[in-house]
Amino acid sequence: MMRIYIIFCLWLSVSLRAFAQIPYYAGTAGEGRLYGYTSLKVRPGINHQETYTTFQYGLSDHFDTGIDLYTGPGCAYWGALVRFGVKPSKWFNIGAEVIPSFNLNDSFKFSYLTSGLYLKGAISGDERLFWCSNTWWIVNDGADDNYSNYEYLGYTIPLKQGRSLTPLIGAVHSWRFNQDLEPAAGLYYTFKNWNVYLWGHDFLHCHPRFVLGIDFLM
Repeated sequence: MMRIYIIFCLWLSVSLRAFAQIPYYAGTAGEGRLYGYTSLKVRPGINHQETYTTFQYGLSDHFDTGIDLYTGPGCAYWGALVRFGVKPSKWFNIGAEVIPSFNLNDSFKFSYLTSGLYLKGAISGDERLFWCSNTWWIVNDGADDNYSNYEYLGYTIPLKQGRSLTPLIGAVHSWRFNQDLEPAAGLYYTFKNWNVYLWGHDFLHCHPRFVLGIDFLM
């Protein structure tokens, strides 16, 4: 029975690979600017570490291109991405991203295609209180597709010297709501063009997932 429980936990940690990411907003890097992000993801109690790194360059104010790299237990994938984003008003922003990913451990074979839709908008006039939504569609080669969504409410707390702290709380679920909603929460600290993230998910499962990340824009 214990062996089945451990196998289930490991399977769950892999199948939820796309979850527990920091919220993606609708904006892009901006023309001539470089955005970078890297993170370490762990599940205390088991040997399951993941990393994710991306670099994106703004070809225009609304269009980015870039690369990303995901590694996990026994796997490594490289992706090429394109990203689009517009901000018609502070009340509603929309962005999208497409990333084909290739298996670095299997002759660079195509493995999956990730499509993301990113929405964000202010709730308060000062934009400190806001909402955001990320919708994911992952088409896997040789496996079932994955559909997921998560929504967050966030509030930006201004600090001294132009710095800020932004906590968010939300939920992750499938498009069809055929599984239990999973709570997710985190925060990030902003200073100049840098953000430091601490995130969590799978709190109700045997080994919750925690993410430590940092990004920059220059």
